[in-house]
Parts: sequence; C-alpha cells; structure tokens
Amino acid sequence: MRRKHSPILLAIIVLALTSLACQALAGAEPVATQAPQQTESQQPTPTPTEASSQPAVEPATVDSKGAGILCVGSTTGLSCLNENGWQTYTDENSDLPNNYLYAGAVCPDGQLAIAHINGVVLFDGTTFKQIPEMDGSTSPDGIACDADGGVWVAHFQGVSHYSNGQWTTYGSENLAGGESANELVYDVEVTPDGKVWVVTSRSVALFENEAWTIYQEGQGFNGSRFFNAITLDAKERPWVAHSGGLDVFENGTWTAIEKTDYNTPESLAIDSKGQAWLGTLIDGAYMFDGNAWTHYDRPSENLRSNDIASISADSSGRVWFGTSYGLTVFDGANWQTFLMSNSSLHDNDIEFIVVTNDGPALPALEEKAKGSLTGKLEDANNTPMADMRVEICVETIGSSFSGDTPCSDQPFFLSTRTDASGVFLFENVPAGYYVIVAETDTGWAQLTDQYGITSEKTLIQAGEQYDIETLTLEK
Repeated sequence: MRRKHSPILLAIIVLALTSLACQALAGAEPVATQAPQQTESQQPTPTPTEASSQPAVEPATVDSKGAGILCVGSTTGLSCLNENGWQTYTDENSDLPNNYLYAGAVCPDGQLAIAHINGVVLFDGTTFKQIPEMDGSTSPDGIACDADGGVWVAHFQGVSHYSNGQWTTYGSENLAGGESANELVYDVEVTPDGKVWVVTSRSVALFENEAWTIYQEGQGFNGSRFFNAITLDAKERPWVAHSGGLDVFENGTWTAIEKTDYNTPESLAIDSKGQAWLGTLIDGAYMFDGNAWTHYDRPSENLRSNDIASISADSSGRVWFGTSYGLTVFDGANWQTFLMSNSSLHDNDIEFIVVTNDGPALPALEEKAKGSLTGKLEDANNTPMADMRVEICVETIGSSFSGDTPCSDQPFFLSTRTDASGVFLFENVPAGYYVIVAETDTGWAQLTDQYGITSEKTLIQAGEQYDIETLTLEK
C-alpha cells in the first residue's frame, strides 16, 4: 500500500452552484456513475440540424495514405499508439524534456513538433530532439511546422518562429489592431507554400512575403468574432472557429458558416470527406457536412466528456477526439473510447492529438483491476469530521458547478461519507486521476495544487489500494 508521508491541506474554495443553490446540501446522495466501458459500438445517430441558408463550400477530400501513428499529449507526458501498441513517454523514461505538454503538430518531414511548458521538442517516433528555448514567451497554445524545417508557436502576446537555430518573435501588435487589439494568441497553421495563419481572440493574421495582413472586424469580417482555433483543409484553405460558427478563406474572401447555438469553441479539424468538426468546452462536438450541423455529446452516448480540447482526422476517414475524460475515435459508424482503465493510455485528460496518415490499428480494450482510495478528513483544528460527504471525480472543478454536488454532473464520480473517525473509503475505483472534494460546515472544499489555484488530481493505478492519509481543511 502506497502512502504519502506529509500532511495534505484541503483548501476551502467557494464552490458556488450556478443554479439550485440550496439543493447542493439537501439533494439526494449521488450514485456512482460511469458510461459503459464497451468494445467498438454503434450508437444512436443524432439528427442533423439543417442549415438551409449556408453558403456552398466545395469539400476538400483526402485519399488513404497508409499506416500511421497517433500521439496524445497531456500534463503528465505523451502516449503514442503504433503497430507495436501503446507507448508512454515521460521525462523519467525518455528524453522528453518536460511532462507538461500543451500542443502538437505533424511536420512535413513526418516528425512531430510538441510544445511543452519550457519550449519545443521534435519527435520522430523514437527519438526526441530538443529545440533551444524561446526568450520571453510563455503559455504555448498552438504549434505548426513549415516546409523549410522551421517551427511556429502561438503563445501569449505573440507568435514565434524557429529557423536556422534562432527564434524570431512577432508581437501581438502585428496580429490585431484598433478595438480588436489583444494579447491572446491561440493557434497557428502553415501551408505547404509557406503562408502562416495565426488566430488571436479577435482576429486572424496572415504572414506572407515578410509582411502581416490582419483580418478582423471591419477588415475582412463584417461583425465582431471571438476566435479560438484554426485548421487547414486538403486545398490549403484556412478554417477558423469562433463564437458564431466557422469561416473559411478562399480567393481573398472569408465565407461565413453560421452556428450560434453552441458554447465556447475549443478545437477544429477537417476530416477526409471535407466535413468540419468543431469541439467545444462544455457542449461536445459539432459536425458540418456542407448542408447541416450534427451535434454529438454525452447525452447522445457518443462522447464520454463534453470538453473537447483537441480534434484530429486521419486519412482513413476516422476522427479522433481528445477530451477531459478519454480519447474517443469515430469511424463514421462506430464510437470507441480509450481510458486509463481500459487501455495503456497514460492520462484521461488530453491536451492535444496528432495523427499521421491513416493512423494506427485499434487495439482491443483491456479489463483492468479496480483499486481503492482511503483517507481521513480533519478540520483546521485537527478534529475529525464525521458524517461528511466526500466525492471523487475525473474533471477539474472550477469555482462553480451545475449539479447537486461538485462531482454529480461529471462523466464519472463516486460518493461516500466519513465515519465517526473522519475516515472515508472509495472502493471499485477505475484506474485514473481523480479530483477530491469534501463537504464542510460551510459548503464544499477541494484538494488543490501547491498554488491553491486548480484541482489537484490523485492517481489511482490499476488494482492499487491507495491511502492519501489525512486531509486537513485550511482556515
């Protein structure tokens, strides 16, 4: 049994309900919930929503390119799937310089470019090659490669280009202006002929022939847009996702494809049929086939999580979704989700996906032994807290929640109560990382990271009996 040998503080964070405030304490005891872990299956297909007034955009299709690999990045390392199965790379078992991985891209030479918290590393499927760190840039959000071996990174306050051993940074003042000026630079793509497209929260910028062209409200776009992601289709046309749908650039003009009834776009990809896939923060994924939108989410039983951080499409017709609870793949008829509890995936909370060619063959799902988690809850005076609810769940919890309890609206959670000594026990816990929250006399508290800002996630490995020891509430 593994134990921690130092006391842990459970920070009290004001976890406010977005609705039904009184029901957080008075609601019925939640029941453990988990979507069925099944083999490849065909789920009910959501009904498309017609988009009768949308402009016609000629689809750009992709032919099969042969076997490839898939890699997914997280804040705990890199998981890759190839003909040999799953491989895990961390800073402990490989030359990966850092486990905090935020963005990835496939380069023209087949290498993968990966942005981590301290810079960029290249990966050829076997070996990691570190690129010198950037000066003065933080928070990498997007990465792309050019045909000359260069790398572009979108980050807070600008975009940086690595070429011939040196970094050149273009500040955000080059990417947006006037009332659209901002420092939030979210994504970057590079066409085979060297055009660089960059997305900020309020603009799209094109770098060509050593000059920047800005598209924003009043300059290429009729109205205000809040952008988040960009991708290229097989015709090298840029597509951008924003708060009102999609825009695609062709022949010097942006064409709008409206979609106003979704929340917070996060990710974007064009599949081999030319269909656009848009991922959101809280509303699952939407697919536009040129005529109609189709919505896929947790209630439709297609996705385990509605938080779609990354989408990637391979040349065999499959679409891959990196969510906050698992890696899901859709082949046009069947959906399958890989989790830490049914595969060798290293982390369920995925930051990005990169896939080459047709991608890998899918391995069979595994049945892993479940574990347990125990601990003790004390107040700030080191008095045991008896008969208090304690929950574990799989997604980071912010300052608010919408269910009866902090975890009850999550893809998977377990709930228990402390005994007279303040001890709690969770049994039959699938392998994974878990957020811990506890009821207090004044509301709910959660175990936070060392900075007290975000949820601390506790790892339960397959079959592990883990004792987290004492959790003490901070004053």
